[in-house]
Amino acid sequence: MKPTIDSILINQLNHIHVEVLMTAYMESLPGWSVPKSEPEFYRFCYMDKGQGWIEINNVRQAIQPNTLYFLPAGTAQTFGTEGDEVFGRYWCNFRFELFDIEFIHSLQLPLFVYVKDEQMIKQLFSKMLTYQNCTSVTRELRLKAVLLEMISFYLDESKFQQHSLSEASLGVKWNEVLAYIESNLHTNIQIEELAKVAFLHPNYFISSFKSRMGCSPIQYVTNRRIAKAKELLAETSLSIASVANHVGMQNHYLSRLFKRYTGITPIQYRRISKQGAGNMPEYSLIKTEEESS
Repeated sequence: MKPTIDSILINQLNHIHVEVLMTAYMESLPGWSVPKSEPEFYRFCYMDKGQGWIEINNVRQAIQPNTLYFLPAGTAQTFGTEGDEVFGRYWCNFRFELFDIEFIHSLQLPLFVYVKDEQMIKQLFSKMLTYQNCTSVTRELRLKAVLLEMISFYLDESKFQQHSLSEASLGVKWNEVLAYIESNLHTNIQIEELAKVAFLHPNYFISSFKSRMGCSPIQYVTNRRIAKAKELLAETSLSIASVANHVGMQNHYLSRLFKRYTGITPIQYRRISKQGAGNMPEYSLIKTEEESS
């Protein structure tokens, strides 16, 4: 996948908003079924025991063991038991924010993914069940954290990156816009220039960019400059001034902005990254002249 398209995916996922509506574990006797409906929420479902079937948009199939199902909102759904055993399953109903729904649909996610670690999935559902019944002020935050972990697992296992998120599907030529940014981080990038690349009016470009990327063009450029600076600090021996020049900043401004974004100075970041690679001796507490400036 092209790095710039990958950037769109990363930014969309980083800004995704979800809300857990209800989580439960239920068991149903043989012969149980539910009427067909088109829920406005999404649902995860994991079979624990027994046999069952699921019908999505008039296509019926047996629910397979060791599979996590992802049921999109707005699809015709119905379920039921199969065989003579009790049918047990975990489920979670949740909602995406309106501006995330189009993105989720564009990923063309499969109906289910296989689960290798059954205990891991059960633990995630169990955590949501526990948090759902607690009264802590952090209840919703904890529920959201577990749901995001489950969504991340589903995305990884579905290998959604292999689905073509092409330029045509993106409408505007965002690939060219992001490529332009990557090639010009060392310059003073103007909104008007980016809008020309996208063939959009500057005002519309800003709102369209934010809708697609989850942040403003200026914020995105700043994020990419910091990311590029991290790369150069970790992988080269360029001076801080040279790194600043490569990302279109003055030395003092890069140092101030870098510390605001990461909590440490560029020199400290370089030392820590080198330590992680096993290439540097123990960190010295004595500041260098360059670090103190």
